[in-house]
Amino acid sequence: MMLTTVEMAQRLEEADVLHLTRQVEACSQLFPSQDISALSIGGGVAAFTLPSFGRKLNHIVGFGVGGIVSSEELAAIEKSYSNSGIDTEIDLFLSAHGYTVNGFINNYTSRIKISRVISERLHEFPDISLAGYRDGGRPELLLKTLARIAASRADTHIYSATIDGKIAGSAGLALIETSKGGVAYLYIDSTLPKHRGRGVQAALPRSRLSDARRAGFDIASSGARPANISSRNIERAGFCLAYTKVTFAKKCE
Repeated sequence: MMLTTVEMAQRLEEADVLHLTRQVEACSQLFPSQDISALSIGGGVAAFTLPSFGRKLNHIVGFGVGGIVSSEELAAIEKSYSNSGIDTEIDLFLSAHGYTVNGFINNYTSRIKISRVISERLHEFPDISLAGYRDGGRPELLLKTLARIAASRADTHIYSATIDGKIAGSAGLALIETSKGGVAYLYIDSTLPKHRGRGVQAALPRSRLSDARRAGFDIASSGARPANISSRNIERAGFCLAYTKVTFAKKCE
């Protein structure tokens, strides 16, 4: 089943906007001496954090969902990114304005299903998450910051997976209330290399979906690049594709 109604897309986009906004707010608390902010634009939000964090914490989501965005408003945001030495990257942007496509993100959704719960070990999460992501090539400061952000958010629950009593993976669940209803946002999933291929990424979504259902959420969302391992794991967990967002990029000058 394809959940592609306008109302559903708006609900999921609003959850994306709130999710990124809360990531930036938490990041600003971790790096109080840095110029970190989330600016509203076109019904969406533009995230500004450390340039070394790349597009993960420096991009725009929900752009244009709230209506037409003027060229002047876009130019001002572009200038702010350029002044920070950051390329402007926009998800769900439907006009030209000199942008070229640099990627796609599939947004998935699922009706919540009851499943088993995995133990939570919040104090271990940053190190566990880093261990699961370390071989992916991203800067360790970014990876650990993302985990610390997730662990510090009031709307997020952290999960750990164990195999034979040993930590095998971890993940987060943000319960986000939008103006159109709740969205259970599954994110920051990782598995330690030696435990990959053993079903950890099937068990983690099941437990979070079960908890979200008990909390009264009937829609879950997660995002991933098309055709990569994360998107395949999401689909195996029972998610169906809601829509695909195009990521546009423009080099800073």
